[in-house]
Amino acid sequence: MKKGGELMEKEIKEMLGLILNKLDGLESRMDRLESRMDGLESEMNGLKSRMDGLESGVNGLKSRMDGLESEVNGLKSRQDEIYMVAKAIEHNSEIRGAEIDNFQYKVHHVEGTLNAIGDVITTRKAI
Repeated sequence: MKKGGELMEKEIKEMLGLILNKLDGLESRMDRLESRMDGLESEMNGLKSRMDGLESGVNGLKSRMDGLESEVNGLKSRQDEIYMVAKAIEHNSEIRGAEIDNFQYKVHHVEGTLNAIGDVITTRKAI
C-alpha cells in the first residue's frame, strides 16, 4: 500500500503544484490589472484637472463678457445722451433761425417805413 499512498501523495503534490501555478498566474494578472487601474486613475485625475482648468477659463470668459456688456450698455447710454444733446442743439438752431428771420422781417419793415417817410420828405421839399 505504500506504493498506492506514494502515488496518491505525488498526484496531490502535482495538483497542488498546478493550483499554485494557476494562483501565481492569477496574482500576476491581478498585479497587472491593479497597475492598469492606477494608470487609469492617474489619467482620470489629469482629465479632471484639465476640466477644472477649462471651467475656470470659461468662467473667466463669462466675467469678461459681462464686463464688455456693461461697457456696451454704458456706451449706448452715452450715445443716447449725445443724441438728445444733438437734437436739442438742432431744435435751438431752428428756433434761432426763426427768430433771425423774424428780426430780419421787422428790420425790412422798419426800413420800408423809413424809406416811405424819406420819400414823403423829399417830395415835400420839392414842392
